[in-house]
Amino acid sequence: MGNHMKQTRVVKRILRQRETGVSLLELMITLGIGMVLVAMATPLVNTTINIYRLRGAGSDYVNLLQRTRMRSVSDDIYYPVYASTTAGIVGGWGGLNAFADLNSLGGTTGNYANAPTADLGIAFNHAAVVLQPRAAAPGTANLYTRFMPGIQPNVVTINPNDNWSAAGVTVVTFGPRGLPCYLAAAPPGGTCAYTFPNANAPQPIAYEVFMQNVRTGAWEAVTVNPAGRIREWRYNVGDGTWQPLD
Repeated sequence: MGNHMKQTRVVKRILRQRETGVSLLELMITLGIGMVLVAMATPLVNTTINIYRLRGAGSDYVNLLQRTRMRSVSDDIYYPVYASTTAGIVGGWGGLNAFADLNSLGGTTGNYANAPTADLGIAFNHAAVVLQPRAAAPGTANLYTRFMPGIQPNVVTINPNDNWSAAGVTVVTFGPRGLPCYLAAAPPGGTCAYTFPNANAPQPIAYEVFMQNVRTGAWEAVTVNPAGRIREWRYNVGDGTWQPLD
């Protein structure tokens, strides 16, 4: 009988201990560990998000150029692709950062009566990613050798439409052969030549378009070589070179 009562008291004591749960100290320690883990993970998550914002903008722009290039061939006409991050201009484009001017009426800024259609337009959807002028980009000499290997400098004309496009607006043009071409003046009108009238000899056409995540400082580039190949690149700060993404 005595042993039975002792066992009963032990069981009751165990049950009371179980009912007490965790102490306030244990709860605070657990919450503290959780907050530290969240604080450690937040920068990594933000960095990953910013990488994909820049990568997504570059990929969308590459796809837009590819679709416009194929449309130029199928329609047997040249088409310009306008790109900008200037707030006023983008507002005039219905919030699009880049679009294909299928009417060839864009002028120097791309603002015209018939608004660009979303099926051949893209929006970066975040203020962190902006287009940058070629003069501000790093390692342009290295990029030239990467997307046009074996071609000497100054024998290919880069971004010839900068001669007439407005500040902050980049215009890439494709002709009916699917090759990059040069407009002597802003659309509409005129023809799109596959060579640039250099003083010594006509030069092939190529394009370089740069974009940057202004929050992280990371750079990407989209290039079109004279043969019409479109590629996406990222800038490696460690060794100062451009690495292909496709």
